Amino acid sequence: MIAAAVLALCAGRATAAPRCSEGEPYDRDVLAERVRFLASKELAGRAPGSDGDKATRAFLVERFTCLGLQPAFGRSYEQAFSEAGKDTANVVGVIPGSDPAVASEIIMVSAHHDHLGDGHLGANDNASGVVALLAVAQAVAQRATPPKRTIVFAAFGAEETGMHGSYFYARNAPAALPVERMVQVINLDMVGSHASRKKVLALGTFRGLVATKLLAKLDDRYRKLDVRYGGKARGSDYEPFCNEGVPYAFFWTPDASCYHRTCDKADKLDYPRMADIASLAGDLTLTMGDTAIDLAAARRERGCGLPVSSAGR
Repeated sequence: MIAAAVLALCAGRATAAPRCSEGEPYDRDVLAERVRFLASKELAGRAPGSDGDKATRAFLVERFTCLGLQPAFGRSYEQAFSEAGKDTANVVGVIPGSDPAVASEIIMVSAHHDHLGDGHLGANDNASGVVALLAVAQAVAQRATPPKRTIVFAAFGAEETGMHGSYFYARNAPAALPVERMVQVINLDMVGSHASRKKVLALGTFRGLVATKLLAKLDDRYRKLDVRYGGKARGSDYEPFCNEGVPYAFFWTPDASCYHRTCDKADKLDYPRMADIASLAGDLTLTMGDTAIDLAAARRERGCGLPVSSAGR
């Protein structure tokens, strides 16, 4: 039903708006349904500029609208840009902070919505991360009181060709959401293959960083997850923000058999642990959103935990 409604919308045909019925944010069946849609043959791998890309972005806009997120770009959730002659966009929604003392500080939850196309459907890479991001957005939106800090949910385009969407955003952030006020990135990329190596990496969680300390306590709730800390990441959407000194926690599960292969399909994913990873990322988002720790000072003192020369390009 999701696929039919959104594809009809993108084709310009009249269709009823999907009913905004939320349920539990980390429901495994809902996560699986959304991955099946994003990794469907109809969306054909979500390559930038394709019909599948347009349908994906329409779906994200529908979900952000349904959840009551504020558009990041005036009246629009989409930040259009072109890559290699292909028109695509970042899709970004906002939950403003509730505490005037720290509401100007920004925590970004990010995932890339594109994949390779050409027979590569990209269930784990990165339909899983997009679906996890939507679950976190729902968990935050459903709280009676918004977090004290502002939470930005960013689904970036054209990551597979060199993080073009996240670099474009970092260079062209909305005036109300400058990178200078960003205090944490929580990046979700390939979170559906815990079963492959029986672990999830929380990359970028170096010793002494605030997210590292908080995660070490939060992960005790998830006995079936093996969370590994630290480790410099490469090639995902945390990178342009780390280059500007923003700390990051990058959730990623190794995929021993189907990374960038046509076997990366929805029926291969580990949905129970994917739900746990999304929930852990949501716990971290809410905890950092409300913490009394001075996150702005921590960013000034430690940056992203790496020298700028080694943080990325």
